[in-house]
Amino acid sequence: MLKRYYNFSILIAAYSILNLSCQGYKIVDANSSIIDIDKNVSEQEFEEIELSKYRDSISKEMDKIINHCSITMEVGCPEGLLGDFISDLSILYIRKNFTENEFNPDFCILNNGGFRSSLNMGSITIGDIFQIMPFDNYLLILEIKGEEMNDLIKYIKDKSTTNISQKSGVPLSGIRLKISGDKVSRCMISNKMYDPLKTYKVLTTNYLASGGDDMVFFKNCRTLLNTKLLLRDVIIRYIEELGKNNIKINAQIDGRVQVLQ
Repeated sequence: MLKRYYNFSILIAAYSILNLSCQGYKIVDANSSIIDIDKNVSEQEFEEIELSKYRDSISKEMDKIINHCSITMEVGCPEGLLGDFISDLSILYIRKNFTENEFNPDFCILNNGGFRSSLNMGSITIGDIFQIMPFDNYLLILEIKGEEMNDLIKYIKDKSTTNISQKSGVPLSGIRLKISGDKVSRCMISNKMYDPLKTYKVLTTNYLASGGDDMVFFKNCRTLLNTKLLLRDVIIRYIEELGKNNIKINAQIDGRVQVLQ
C-alpha cells in the first residue's frame, strides 16, 4: 500500500507560535510532526489543528481601537497631513524616551513611499496602522554635516517642486524650508537658521539610512544610535497614549515647506 507523508511543521509554526505584541511577532516556541496519511485515517484526527482560533486571536488584536481621528490624513506634496503627523510624533517620541543630549535629534526625515494607506477619519485600530506602515523599518539617529546636509536640502527642494504626485513630497519635522523658484531662500533647523558648518543629528529609518528612496547621501553619515524601535510601533504607542488621555488625533498643514513661484 502506498502512503503519503506530509510535514505540517511550517503550517503549525505559522499559526501556533506567534506571540503578538507591539514589538511585532516573535517566535517563542517551535515544533513539528509527521502525520501518516492513508485511506484508514479519519477526518476527525485533524481536528486537533484548530487554525481558526489563532486567526481569530490575531484578528481581535488588529481590530483593537486605540483612538479616534477627527479628520482624514493623507500624504501630500510639498507637505501632507499624514507625513507631518508621523514625522512630528516620531521626533517627539524619541526626544521623550532618549533624553541624552548626544541622541537628541535636531530634525526628522521620512518618506511618503513608506506610507501605504491614509489615516481615515473615525476610529483608529492597530490594523489601520499596519496598513499605513507594513514595513519593519527601525528608527535611527544619524550624524549629518557638510556636503551630505547640502545634498539633503537639495533633495527636499527637488522632491517638493517636482510635484509628480502626492507622494513626491518629503515628510519632515524640525526643519522648515522656503523655496523660491529653483533655490532654497530660507532653511530653519530647530527654529535656527541653517549653519552649513554645523553637524546635525537627523532621525530617520534604517531603510533611508541605507540609501533608500534615492537618499544616497545618508550612506556617508555615521549612525549615532539605533533606537531598535519600529516606526510602526512608535506610531501605535503614540496614538494609543493620546487615546488613553482622551485626546483625539488632529492636525493641520503648517507651511513647513513653502514653494513660491
